[in-house]
Amino acid sequence: MANMHGSIPRIDFAGIIDLAALPPPAAPPPPGADHLRPRWAAVRAAVMDALRAHGCFEAVVDGLISPELRAAVLGPGGAAESVLSLPASAKARGNDPGEGKPYHGYVGGIPGLPYESVAISDPLSPTAVRAFAARVWPAAAAAFPEEAVVAYAGRLAAVEAAVRRMVLESVGATASSAGAVEAQAAATAFKLRLSEYAAPGGGEDARLGLPAHRDTSFLAVVTQNGVDGVEVECGRGDGGWARPTLSPSSLSSPATRSRYLCMCTHALTNGQVYNPLHRVVVSGDEARYSAILFSLPVDGAAVRPLDEAVDGDHPAMYRPFDYGEYAVFCYLPENMTPEVMKHAHKLEAFAAVRTTTTASAP
Repeated sequence: MANMHGSIPRIDFAGIIDLAALPPPAAPPPPGADHLRPRWAAVRAAVMDALRAHGCFEAVVDGLISPELRAAVLGPGGAAESVLSLPASAKARGNDPGEGKPYHGYVGGIPGLPYESVAISDPLSPTAVRAFAARVWPAAAAAFPEEAVVAYAGRLAAVEAAVRRMVLESVGATASSAGAVEAQAAATAFKLRLSEYAAPGGGEDARLGLPAHRDTSFLAVVTQNGVDGVEVECGRGDGGWARPTLSPSSLSSPATRSRYLCMCTHALTNGQVYNPLHRVVVSGDEARYSAILFSLPVDGAAVRPLDEAVDGDHPAMYRPFDYGEYAVFCYLPENMTPEVMKHAHKLEAFAAVRTTTTASAP
């Protein structure tokens, strides 16, 4: 078993997210009140320190998701359990008809892994969520808690939008930089992934629910039911592994306090933030359910480092690339072996800027 003595930062987002303005705008401004601006700057600095050092952090946000809303999505009989208890053929019907990228829809039936997952495209749209339910339950879509799913995704999007703006501001994108923050928001799409990890039960040892891997998204906001299991590497691989406690606890905090694991990839920041390895290990008698909001490039958008992150001292590390082509590359059979999943930085292999030198003749 890997060294589990690592830890990742826990950052309090009090005063950062306007709970009265949910769902949030795509590119929310920092707090306008003068007395809140130092708070935004302090949290932004903590976020970037965490992403540079570890690629992830725990965000604590009081009152963002009520116990009732969490139960409607992740509790017994909630959205995740109701769809993931269906036959595989029904879950596969939920795939977005326009989605051609591998592993961006239903995932399941992987030998040796107690894992199944579905993805809802554009989960902030009631129309898109309703269409997902209609594909899965052609005759009974009304039973799916559409409003709860949209509200849940909107609250996770508030965390994502705040973190995304902080990252972009930290690499130099400001209100005066030709709308870079707003332009990035316009080039961002969302998926909500609902997953189930079956419990070993019967006193069996802990087992792997999902192998160590690196995400291909811009940013991921991870939530779960009352069962922990996600583990992340710390210190860019030199600080061991950590298992964040993401579930709300009435013993240590108010019941409405929630913790969210935020992970950020590093193409946009020209390598300034780290893309961490993470995995899921399950144990005990209760299934683990998770809801993860992923932010992704919109189809057809070229992914490249922000102009503000590139200068004479920091040349571009990556060439512009198409996200769909990158996703296909990541899931080629030769790139899905355990060793490649654990050790290879696929982004470097796919899009790194190569410098060549020509040897002089003797």
